[in-house]
Amino acid sequence: MPPAPRFPLLAPMLIAGLALGWGLNWPAMKVALAEFPLWTFRAATCLVAGGILLALARWMGSTITPRPEDWRGLALSALFNVTVWHVTVAYGLLIVGSGHGSVLAFTMPLWAVLLDRLVFGTPIGKRNAIALALGVGGVLVLLVRNFGGVADVPLGAALVLLAAIGWAIGTLIQKRRPTNLPTVALAGWQLLIGALPMVAMVPILEGVHWPQISPLAWAATAYTTFVALVFCYFAWFQIVRLMPVNVASISSLLVPVVGVCFGAILLDEPFGWREVLALLLIGSALTLVLIIPARRPVPAR
Repeated sequence: MPPAPRFPLLAPMLIAGLALGWGLNWPAMKVALAEFPLWTFRAATCLVAGGILLALARWMGSTITPRPEDWRGLALSALFNVTVWHVTVAYGLLIVGSGHGSVLAFTMPLWAVLLDRLVFGTPIGKRNAIALALGVGGVLVLLVRNFGGVADVPLGAALVLLAAIGWAIGTLIQKRRPTNLPTVALAGWQLLIGALPMVAMVPILEGVHWPQISPLAWAATAYTTFVALVFCYFAWFQIVRLMPVNVASISSLLVPVVGVCFGAILLDEPFGWREVLALLLIGSALTLVLIIPARRPVPAR
């Protein structure tokens, strides 16, 4: 039996930062989308964040020009990782609550592992199968409380689930079509390319004008741009590079737990035994794929 994979300390640090950054972004998006035109919000935040990441990569002296053979993979993964994800999640959040949305969106690991198995024949493995079951169980525990709300708005739930499937497809494409780009430049190109279809739709659907929104909505928009997109996209693409798809996907299951916690703190949403149980289940999943393998000694060769 091959030794269990061992991940650098950077991986769990990035996962913790990703969980905090994306977890808080769900209530932030809900605030921003209550006032900001949807297509304008998504196009502007992705365009600005992508430009910042590419400028940062250039300032760091990194290569920012993709090889000719990389463009196809970049465009395909950006279509699913950015365009499909951002638009469908935004429309879904106009219908369902941020708590409902975050839980449904982070069924992504289930779709990623299943698609990886069905399309590429990648074995799931006993450890990862148990971790996936624990993690999805934690998400379902959070979802049980919201079944009634989700059933009332099936279109919103379907849109967020479509976003989760799109994210899974984009992650698999990205993993199967590696580039020579450093992580900062890769994240920047993904956001810029994915933003182009949204930019094209703004004049058609909403018109070009300066939105009149409150300072709170502007603050939420700034948070989405600089934390949820600039930092978290960098962190996510780095996690995908450091880990197999199934492990990276499972690691994202911590985000809805953090989102529910922030919902309780900021929006006075309920927090009880379901949230505690979900945290324990998802924490166990992360322990199985991150901590235990890292502590297992590598057999002598």
